[in-house]
Amino acid sequence: MPERKPEMGKWLLYQFFRRNEQIAKFLPETKKYTVENFGTLIGKYKTVYVKPVAGSQGKGIMKAWYDGKSIVVQHTVRKQRKFPDVKSAANYIDNLRDGKMYIVQQGIKLAKVGGRPMDIRVMMQREKPGGRWRYSGMIAKIAGGNSVVTNTALSRGRVMDVDSALQTALGWTPAKVKRTVKELERLGYLFARHFDTYQRYRELGFDVAISSSGRIWLLEQNTAPSHALFARNQKNLAPYKRIQYRWGVYERARKAKHA
Repeated sequence: MPERKPEMGKWLLYQFFRRNEQIAKFLPETKKYTVENFGTLIGKYKTVYVKPVAGSQGKGIMKAWYDGKSIVVQHTVRKQRKFPDVKSAANYIDNLRDGKMYIVQQGIKLAKVGGRPMDIRVMMQREKPGGRWRYSGMIAKIAGGNSVVTNTALSRGRVMDVDSALQTALGWTPAKVKRTVKELERLGYLFARHFDTYQRYRELGFDVAISSSGRIWLLEQNTAPSHALFARNQKNLAPYKRIQYRWGVYERARKAKHA
């Protein structure tokens, strides 16, 4: 059995996805975190996210933005702190990141449900080792109160059907929602197949943002995506059951292959 390659982390993942011209247009501008890069991107976009390269589940993420007078920094679910300039804001960020490698990323004005930002998890799976990708479902993640992340466990947020979330957040017609859902499904296949050029996984989860203007952005990629996230949507358990079924089918195929 070939040795597994290491997880790439957010910086290498950004570079990896950017090499694909079809995917590059969906990526927020991202740089390695330095004081200079932080100043450049917050000057350009007015809002940025500062994320640990090796982080997961929304942990360690900071949001920084201009409020017209100051630079405001909020760490995950902590209280906001205000700073007079880039240097003092960066000093605060440096203390929090404690020498670990971070990225700084263009801030996206996320669509909101009830005033709280949302993104969408798109779930892709295989039914056997080396098998083709299958789309298993998607779900909207709504951030909890006063949180900079949409990770529902960390922010105490909630989940809901994507159709309902898009209609609520953006006021779209059912036809427009349907077209967007089909496009997200298509992108799930595009992202997963590109990832195969690095390493094959049994399942992948992609976190996709929809901006307040309706533009699609790829935010995160997960090599061990949560099944329980889909189980929380008690109004529609069909995607969760499909995910569990395909996990079981894969397991049986894997064991039969090595029997």
